[in-house]
Amino acid sequence: MPISTSAPGRPAEDGEVIMLSGYPFYVSGPNPEKVAAVAEEVGRVLRDACGDQVKAVDRMGSSAIDGIAGTPVCDVLAQLSPWPMADDAKERLIEMGFTFQGSAPHDPQDEWFFGGKGEPGHLGRVVLHTVPEGSQFVSDMKAFVEYVKYHPEAFKRYNDVKVEGARVMAEGGPGVDGQMLGYKKKKNDVCNEIRREAIEWWKREGHYKN
Repeated sequence: MPISTSAPGRPAEDGEVIMLSGYPFYVSGPNPEKVAAVAEEVGRVLRDACGDQVKAVDRMGSSAIDGIAGTPVCDVLAQLSPWPMADDAKERLIEMGFTFQGSAPHDPQDEWFFGGKGEPGHLGRVVLHTVPEGSQFVSDMKAFVEYVKYHPEAFKRYNDVKVEGARVMAEGGPGVDGQMLGYKKKKNDVCNEIRREAIEWWKREGHYKN
């Protein structure tokens, strides 16, 4: 069964869970306190590795929006100065279990890492983005999170397309291995539309940096 209300070893309060390529997708969102705890631990690890080069650490994307559907993987956005991360700091992160992924496809000034604890796709896992302090990417991501949090229609639009995409992929997507990729493609158009709205709103609010 691709859909369950309480998989073995998973507390009942997690609600409905859809499995995508072996990754749990929480229809009512992962536990926000547990996701926040993961982000805090990553912040401590990052500061141990990089010291004063770390200027700010925040959550980004769905993992920063309590109650929205999604996987429990936590996206963490770290601002560094100077950027990029020093080579010895990268080595320390690698020794702590992170893998360096190079420059992200969405922004050449985002060097990212995969890491954390537990199984891939499960609670405890992290995508760590490292960017220059004050970069436009930071402003864009902040705008997206705040817009979805405080605009119920945008929250519903984003949540609905995520849940719909997850159900379609779980029930008849392109094979188990391609379910997560198919889900991401289905939500992409709505995500980009909301991001554009969010940036325009953030500009009107006087917060946008460019």
